[in-house]
Amino acid sequence: MQFEDGQKLGRYTIAHPLGHGGMSNVYLAHDDQEDRSVVLKFPHEELLGDIASYERFTREVKIGKLLTHDNIQNLYELARVNNNEFLVLEYIDGITLREYLRQREKGRSPSDYREAVDFGLQIAKALSYAHENHVAHRDLKPENVIITPENKAKVMDFGIASIQGARRVTWGPMTAQVGTPDYMSPEQIQGGRGDSRTDVYALGMIMYEFIAHQMPYDGDNALAVMNQHVTMKAPPLHFFREDVPAPLEEIIMKAIRRNPQDRWQSMKEMISALENWDSVDVAALRTSREEERGESSAAGKLAHKANIPITTGNLLVFIGIILMFLLLVIAVQLLGHKAH
Repeated sequence: MQFEDGQKLGRYTIAHPLGHGGMSNVYLAHDDQEDRSVVLKFPHEELLGDIASYERFTREVKIGKLLTHDNIQNLYELARVNNNEFLVLEYIDGITLREYLRQREKGRSPSDYREAVDFGLQIAKALSYAHENHVAHRDLKPENVIITPENKAKVMDFGIASIQGARRVTWGPMTAQVGTPDYMSPEQIQGGRGDSRTDVYALGMIMYEFIAHQMPYDGDNALAVMNQHVTMKAPPLHFFREDVPAPLEEIIMKAIRRNPQDRWQSMKEMISALENWDSVDVAALRTSREEERGESSAAGKLAHKANIPITTGNLLVFIGIILMFLLLVIAVQLLGHKAH
């Protein structure tokens, strides 16, 4: 169902749409009673008839009532107005972490590491709190984190989160897979439900991307990327950033180990490591990482062989050099013909 700007729904006045996704329509609105901006999230009507889709919707309500944290988007209520059922969520002024990464991808500086650790710790503390309440997010990605003008990270969209002890729905298209390929853990890809260590893996991937300016795995399609998550070792961060501090590199690399048993076993462990670099046993972590079975991804091999970052900018430079070389060859040939 679509709503017009200025339309009233009980105490809420629609301002304008924020987005339309595969599962829901989202609007910015004004709460006339509380005099504040809010987000209204309307599940698609056709999906409410699907058991798994409705389960996702009701799960988000249950989890929203469980979690109140400074780094998690608040759920105010489940509202019903004129046969319309919708979530009322905190409006967060800011941009997604994905947009933030796009804005800064052209530049590289040591401040990347400070920002990566700062945002990483904020997200980790939010998820640690969720895990303490027996909730695993399972779809952590830059699109599900908002960065405010004050550089506060806020985690949102717990729609496919799992609650410990809750039954597992096995009906409908939503149950085939959960998560986003670039950030999905191997156990999720292989059909596992995932737990708190799944979130550790996803956060590690986000921090890896933040520093390397690219993902460790790349492919022509989602299936190719997913296969690499399961079968290949992630290339060490220093393949892409030689100046990365060794303790930070090993903390992140441990988070994205393929076997959940080899990762940080809780967000609390990862938080402690990020807050106390001096206590990290770099040599032990590196040895453990190097002993992991499997080949490095193709992107990692190429970066290691060339000893330079493989980025869009660098590829354009390579293409430019090749074109200049070809033009030089053509010019020499033309001069040779004129001389004859």
